[in-house]
Amino acid sequence: MPNPMTPELKHHVQSTFIEALEFRRAIKAFDETRHLAPEDFRFICEAARLAPSSNGIEPWNLIVLREPRLRAEFVQRTGANPEQAAKASHLVAITAKTAQGIDPDTSEYLGHIARTVKGMTPDQVATWRPGFKQFLTRMLGVHGSDAAMFGYTCRQAYIALAHMLTAAAVIQVDSCALEGLSHAAATDVLADADLIDPATDRFAVAAVFGYRSEDPKRPQARRPLGEVVIYS
Repeated sequence: MPNPMTPELKHHVQSTFIEALEFRRAIKAFDETRHLAPEDFRFICEAARLAPSSNGIEPWNLIVLREPRLRAEFVQRTGANPEQAAKASHLVAITAKTAQGIDPDTSEYLGHIARTVKGMTPDQVATWRPGFKQFLTRMLGVHGSDAAMFGYTCRQAYIALAHMLTAAAVIQVDSCALEGLSHAAATDVLADADLIDPATDRFAVAAVFGYRSEDPKRPQARRPLGEVVIYS
């Protein structure tokens, strides 16, 4: 099917997209009186849902911390910046599967992905599981190491995170990824609230969404394209 996009429309889309990326900043302080419309936050979450993942296993979940007491506990125990995590409209904890959570031989989650999401037959599932195990073992070299397996799923979770940050920028919603947190404490908070089973899911990264309380003090700084892209 030929591309239905005219040159004029393509230029408009490209310009709009780049403008959105230039708008996006790592906002440190949010206006706690302004809240996202439900349809805007749904759009941001839909972008994460449609994010690509290795082998299509989607090894993440988005946990939206809405209950004030739980959100305050998360901020306090993880060491998050209150100007971000406590005042932004939405705080999202993104979790990633552990080695047990995506064990090729036993994972119920992988069975769900294969049967329900991918629509595989039992015979196809029986073939896919050992193929995925071989991929993890021979190609990635992560199978057999809990840390390496979790690192693999965390990398996938960051793809979903990037989609969320970009989608937010497209509709001029501010955001910031929160990485400098205590991962152990974040996992404990989510587990204590019965939101995850830490045997199969652990905290990977968080993000906040809302509207800035003030403009950033410094301009966006990036290396030029010619320095970033290398042609061989």
